[in-house]
Amino acid sequence: MKTSTIVSLLALAVLVGVAGGCSSFRSTQTRRDVYMNLMTPIQRAQFLHLEATDAPPSLRLAYLQEIGVYQQWAEQPKDIQQAILRRRVAEGMTLLQVQLAWGPPEQERDETAPAERGAGHSKIVWDYRFSVRKLGGATYERSVCFLDGRVLWVRRAR
Repeated sequence: MKTSTIVSLLALAVLVGVAGGCSSFRSTQTRRDVYMNLMTPIQRAQFLHLEATDAPPSLRLAYLQEIGVYQQWAEQPKDIQQAILRRRVAEGMTLLQVQLAWGPPEQERDETAPAERGAGHSKIVWDYRFSVRKLGGATYERSVCFLDGRVLWVRRAR
């Protein structure tokens, strides 16, 4: 690949990364959105380049298979796929399923208590969409807690 092409792809990756953090939570998403939730900024830039250059769908699918995101989607049970497309996160879902539904978190926190850690458990919280309140203070609009890699609870700010 030419240096100018690599520089262009990196610039696009930065733009996609910045824009990705500003996107709103629509109530539904497409399979393309789901794939984008798993891609790195460089992978997104390469995929967007394929779309921009009108690469045939078979070539775009081959790229999705090459980077492994197609398989991660295809391996999900049909009921989970429907929940993911509706951006629904429910108790018992895996970290991957939440990432498919909501994308990577803005913040990840380890909230494992010493007793839980001693018993071999882990508790991780993912936070989404940082917002500042009109009357002061700030919060994340959505949070999801995982106990041993499965959703324990989901909270939405009011």
